[in-house]
Amino acid sequence: MSDGLRLEDSELSAAGASLVSASYVMVNDNRSRPKAQIGSLTGIGGQVEHYLKGLSVARAALADAAKTGSESISSVMRDSAELDAFISANLASGFAVRKGKS
Repeated sequence: MSDGLRLEDSELSAAGASLVSASYVMVNDNRSRPKAQIGSLTGIGGQVEHYLKGLSVARAALADAAKTGSESISSVMRDSAELDAFISANLASGFAVRKGKS
């Protein structure tokens, strides 16, 4: 990996947990929009209704994106662990002590 990007397991794990928590809040803890038709003196009730429906769709999309992000983080961590295990299983013992020389 380059010197400019470091992905620590603890940070990835925390990010995944935050995404799961955010997704849960988006789906379960938010208030639903009013079911009644919104009337208004100025005639903008339909526009308000359309806006509120858009917020509901956006909330669902954000929850889905958080779930997908969390799954991606989990996959990266799993792949990293498998790569670490593969490398350590295939390097001769003492490799690091000899600085990579056979």
